[in-house]
Amino acid sequence: MTIAYLPQTTVDTMARIAAGVDPWIAFRDFLEDWTYLPESRVELAARRPPFANQEQRRWAALLAASVEALWARDGLVAPAWTREPVFRLDEPWYLYEGTGRIRDWLHETTPPAFSSRNIWSGDRVLRRT
Repeated sequence: MTIAYLPQTTVDTMARIAAGVDPWIAFRDFLEDWTYLPESRVELAARRPPFANQEQRRWAALLAASVEALWARDGLVAPAWTREPVFRLDEPWYLYEGTGRIRDWLHETTPPAFSSRNIWSGDRVLRRT
């Protein structure tokens, strides 16, 4: 019996997060599929990821930023849903704890796709892709 692998889309990623999967694991799984299944990239990012609360909204915004950055890296224009204002956070989200020099590093190195959404990730969030 052969089981076909189904790549994890942005919608699937948010469904896993809503179901209680560690958000970093779900996010990394999305990035793994992006990296190793280039023929599926359009399908992976085609649909707007839903969210039910503010915590999920943060993860949806991170997905939007990631999709925008990854598509730009490939010379493509990201799907329209990534430009919706709802994917820009009102409060800053620092992916690394700390103040002072850490915050300075985050502000200096975070790619525009993330900083424009008020997500401060540094330059390493997409390193594995």
